[in-house]
Amino acid sequence: MKNFFHRIKSSLFSILLLISYYVSSQNNVEPVCGTVTSKETLHYFNTIKPQLKNFQLQFNTSKSTINSSKSITKNYIPIKAHVIRLSNGEGGLTEYDLNNAIADINQTFANAYMEFFLCKDINYIDSDRYFHFKSSEEKTLVEANYETGVINIYFTDHIKNSSDESICGYTYNKSNYDVIMMQNDCATNNSSLAHELGHYFSLIHTHGADNLCKTKELVNSSNCSSEGDQICDTPADPKLTSTNINNFCRYIGDETDVNGELFNPDTKNIMSYSMKGCRSHFSQEQFSRMYAYYMTEKSYLACGDASDIDEIVEVSNASDIKIYPNPISGDVLYIKSNTADTEFFEISNLMGQVFVSGKVTSNEPVHVNHLSSGTYLLTIKSKSSKISKRLIK
Repeated sequence: MKNFFHRIKSSLFSILLLISYYVSSQNNVEPVCGTVTSKETLHYFNTIKPQLKNFQLQFNTSKSTINSSKSITKNYIPIKAHVIRLSNGEGGLTEYDLNNAIADINQTFANAYMEFFLCKDINYIDSDRYFHFKSSEEKTLVEANYETGVINIYFTDHIKNSSDESICGYTYNKSNYDVIMMQNDCATNNSSLAHELGHYFSLIHTHGADNLCKTKELVNSSNCSSEGDQICDTPADPKLTSTNINNFCRYIGDETDVNGELFNPDTKNIMSYSMKGCRSHFSQEQFSRMYAYYMTEKSYLACGDASDIDEIVEVSNASDIKIYPNPISGDVLYIKSNTADTEFFEISNLMGQVFVSGKVTSNEPVHVNHLSSGTYLLTIKSKSSKISKRLIK
């Protein structure tokens, strides 16, 4: 029995060591965020506070009601992926990693009623120059590779800011300028892409807009709406670093606010400067703020119209798929497949909102009587292929 408990203790110790190593390694290899929240940006946020409050109230009310899912419709947000590779076409973020990154942010942003999807094909940019990207070259890159009305995310191997420092990524809070720059390794670490999207939807670092000065936010939260990140359910944060967090994501600092109260920050908040492997969630008010900002400032985001969508997006077996009738003449649609792979389908509008989904079963009707007349996108996916076709009703 004594040996049994000894083995259990050894196993638990090994697991804790692995977790510690993972969190520590995440911190050692990754640079910090390069987004700057300027005084002009803060002023801009203050000017739209009345509109934001209206949508935040709507959000909070929906969360407190039994039928909350019926009160707010999920917003489908298009992303245009620009993958930068070497001039010979090698390197760059893989499609597998890109899809995993999108799946991860969808899980993270679900409580903000947001779901992201890739709009059209990936834009591959083969350029040694941009593969090791400097922020001073942004204008040239974006002017040649930008799509209006979607979030343009540029994935590259390395990013340096104007001070020649390596950074994970950055973005802006400008109307009709929808740009996020991401280093590949940071895009796949399960928190940095969500962090930059948080900035894009108006969130500030939990330690405040100034990265050089200690926050003025008080631990007792009495000035939480005007100092720090101006969000009241995120604790005051003295700015987290590798020196005040241990490898188990615990705050070990001894800094105090102006009242002498010891800080107790949330080391797992995505908008903090905590270790990348520690960050895992937004707070409820952060979700509310992002939803409100989207509704106020970014609701124009859309994936274009039917003429912009290729009939076959990516396919290895298009001839094995039959869809009829198209245009739809009644209340049902049939999808017939001769492939051996398990396949799933989605019928969405051109903004990506999904109305019908399920497993493809040949000769089984898909009921579409609830769809209004118009143009839709039918997407069929398997492990080896993806087919998209325009569907008319």
